Amino acid sequence: QEQEDAIALEKEPFLKLPLSIKRHLLRMAIEKLIGNLKDIETRHIEQLIGALNKPAGRKISLPEGLNFIIEYDRFLLSMNPSALSPFPILKGEHPVKIPGETQLPGWQIQADIVAREQIAREDDGFTAFFDRDKTGDRLTVRPRRRGDRFQPLGMTQLKKVGEFMIDARIPQTWRDRIPIVCSPTQVVWIAGWRIDDRVKVSEATQEVLRLRMLRS
Repeated sequence: QEQEDAIALEKEPFLKLPLSIKRHLLRMAIEKLIGNLKDIETRHIEQLIGALNKPAGRKISLPEGLNFIIEYDRFLLSMNPSALSPFPILKGEHPVKIPGETQLPGWQIQADIVAREQIAREDDGFTAFFDRDKTGDRLTVRPRRRGDRFQPLGMTQLKKVGEFMIDARIPQTWRDRIPIVCSPTQVVWIAGWRIDDRVKVSEATQEVLRLRMLRS
């Protein structure tokens, strides 16, 4: 599959191919991206062949600024791996207006107070519901930071956000662009994946806060 300045190879079927076909397809993909193979030597192709069974996250640099990246379900050849993320670049920390709308580069955040009945109707990953008393109204959105921890919904212990992203099989090229919603004391939502168990709606919840992350 061609995606902007990248070519993606589905991992499972690619690994089943004969070795000669793997080499041929890798050369074809590289030539498609950089226009020629004059700087690509046999050792480069063999380096890629030797890395095919390495764990996700491994990256190999090739001539002409080309990168070979191993993800969970595919191999990527790209000049700019971060461009493969479906999310826009997110920089800084931005306050969320509650209730109201917040505009960020590439995102619109809608925050409102809803009835409990709304919870069952919406489940798209980028809509989440919280106990407003537990989150408070001083929420912000930012990219992940080293050392971030949260308690994923359904779990009883804290987990590093980075470890959660690995376990959730989130591609490495996406991770720094995923919006992280925080209160002054904790991470409350990894948008698109999981809220923190400590801010979930319960029988004791008085007000339900709904946050919706929309691409703008």
